[in-house]
Amino acid sequence: MKYQKHISLVIVFVFFFSSLFSQTSDTISTIKRPKVGLVLSGGGAKGFAYIGLLKVLEEVNMPIDFIGGSSMGAISAALYSVGYSPEMITEIISQQNWDKVIIDIQDRKYLAYEEKLFGEKYIFSIPIQNKVFSLSTALSSSFNIDLLLNNFFFPAAQTNDFNDLPIPFVCIGTDLFTGDAVVLNSGNLARAVRASMSIPGFFPPVKYGDTYLIDGGVVNNYPAEQVKNMGADIIIGGDVQTGLINNIDDFGSMASILDQVISFNRVDANKKGLELTDYYVNIPMSYGMMDFQNYDSIIAIGEKVARKHYANLKALADSINAIEPYVNKRVKVQQIEILSIDSVLWPSLNKKLSDKLIENFDDILVDKTSFSAVEEKMYILNGTKNFNELRYEFKKNSRDSLNLIIETNETSKGSLAAGIHYDNVYNASLLLNLTLRNIKGGRAKFFADFVLSQNPRLKTMFFINNGIKPGFGMEADFYSFGFSEYENGDKVNSWNFDNYSLSAFIPMTVKNNYLFKTGFQYEYFRFKQDIVLDPDLDAYGEFADYGNLFVSLNHDSRDRVNFSKKGQQVELKFKYVFPFSDQWSDILSNGSIIYLKYNWYASISEKLVFETDIFAGYTFTEKNTSDTYHGFDVRIPAVQHLFGFGGLNPVNYVEGFVPFTGLQFVERFGLYAGKISTKFHYNFYPKLYVSVMADIGFNETNIDEIENIKMLFGYGAKLSYDSFIGPIEFSLMSSNIDTSLLGYINIGFWF
Repeated sequence: MKYQKHISLVIVFVFFFSSLFSQTSDTISTIKRPKVGLVLSGGGAKGFAYIGLLKVLEEVNMPIDFIGGSSMGAISAALYSVGYSPEMITEIISQQNWDKVIIDIQDRKYLAYEEKLFGEKYIFSIPIQNKVFSLSTALSSSFNIDLLLNNFFFPAAQTNDFNDLPIPFVCIGTDLFTGDAVVLNSGNLARAVRASMSIPGFFPPVKYGDTYLIDGGVVNNYPAEQVKNMGADIIIGGDVQTGLINNIDDFGSMASILDQVISFNRVDANKKGLELTDYYVNIPMSYGMMDFQNYDSIIAIGEKVARKHYANLKALADSINAIEPYVNKRVKVQQIEILSIDSVLWPSLNKKLSDKLIENFDDILVDKTSFSAVEEKMYILNGTKNFNELRYEFKKNSRDSLNLIIETNETSKGSLAAGIHYDNVYNASLLLNLTLRNIKGGRAKFFADFVLSQNPRLKTMFFINNGIKPGFGMEADFYSFGFSEYENGDKVNSWNFDNYSLSAFIPMTVKNNYLFKTGFQYEYFRFKQDIVLDPDLDAYGEFADYGNLFVSLNHDSRDRVNFSKKGQQVELKFKYVFPFSDQWSDILSNGSIIYLKYNWYASISEKLVFETDIFAGYTFTEKNTSDTYHGFDVRIPAVQHLFGFGGLNPVNYVEGFVPFTGLQFVERFGLYAGKISTKFHYNFYPKLYVSVMADIGFNETNIDEIENIKMLFGYGAKLSYDSFIGPIEFSLMSSNIDTSLLGYINIGFWF
């Protein structure tokens, strides 16, 4: 190979003497040093190695006059071009959660509240576009990577010509329609870099000007020719490519196969680039292109390899500097946090919808706002799931402030999703979901969950979310639910609840974390014994209708629905229940109910999480004029509004049913209830957890005599696996009510 280390001085001598002989004696003193161009190949996460190379190049005082790259090499090259030092780039990389950035995981706290209520329980989801089912064009929407690039390239947001950057920069994209290489040396820098790293199938294509681009590495993963054309006399190349794989056993992942397929088209470009390279630094490693979490090891490998070239790079730099001393005058870039935004524009949407959405940005249209405030607005907007791809950029206006330009390729029309579940209480269930978004001019959503099981359910919701301003919602919930009644651990009866309810409400949300609702609910309900064991109770087996007025406040800041490590979930609700029917007026009457559900999660360490659950419920009733009836000496609002304790189901058809360790499912019914639960969850192996649980509380029909309150105490342990279909859990538990050991199995997401 012609790129031997010992020729580094020859490169400069050839340049020097060729320049010398081309000059007259009067102009010899004007000979300039050769211009140096740095080329960085693509290679996914392996491109982190270039940080180590850049560090060594700075140590030897190597002039870098031009810089270019493709794919991941474009990111490293662009950051250095703008003014980030190797140390600053390392800090940027170390601060990212690369799983969230690359896979595009949305921070749950920004997810719209209606999406929290109906989402996060499906095994798969098929998008709906143009009234037909479709597949996504990419595994990741790239929202997180877009925000990251916008943030760090903001100091160069107003630089349209990349030759005007502190170090002139170029990168490569591939035209999706023609397969041609596209030289990116002007426009929006963050967008150009994003296009250059758009791995086919993983990231969606990038609209750039009048065309769509994908990863530049598809056709040119080593743009030495383009850097040479910028004016470079000497080309230094950094390369993390592995070349074509010739052994089937060396394909360790889908990403490696994809890289192999892409590599077929860039062989010629690589060959030509290497012919133009004067000093070549190959950085081999065992890491793959998607090993982003191993950034520290990859950076270390890059520096280790570069240091093997230290003496030759130093000699080359000294030779160049001997012709003309190089002084690095680049000012290290300062990340900008304070902005002045004059207006928000959304040119790709119709004016009515864009005006409505832009209202959410009113509070940042001030003399000074923060970059993080803009990002939070974008996160909240993305959390609505109304858009398949969402991006933004800043442009200066005539008033020397900024316009925030928001773009989207297309709006999301909805999805069809499915999930499965099994537990000891609800048995086997199949969940089908239909979600429609951007209806009613883009302001409304419709959700429908249909549960197919021996306990069927259909729950639908129409929701207009206007944020802090009042919106509108309607909900329908139809279910038939059978369960057993226990006394001291022994089964004494079996019941079936059949409920048809409709409600209308006014919602208001705050930053997608808080939901306030007030409204009216109509219920058509019956409770019936499967087998008539108590003839008196069977008299209540006919349908009756009820109404209730309610006010509720919900808060959900958990980082995950299952296996949460931090955050809270709160539900505070007050409802006034009144029968429309005069049936069973001897025991049923108007009543007011208030309850609080509170769950709090805190990480004690990386693997240990503490959880506490609190429930408190109180029913305001009137005394029964007759004798105590089936344990109640008051007239109760309705059976479905009683509090039920028992089982481990965190999600139930009846909102007053609450899990309690050690008790059979809803083993205790009452009008007055309270409990405190403590749990420790330990992640002892990837995706495997062991938990210990202890609950204490009470659930009574009468609390007039405190000494008669029977305290409940339960305890247990649980083994869990975090699978793609949801939690798979096996629990053992017991209590002071029933000292026998109870087993409990759950498979799949809760719904």
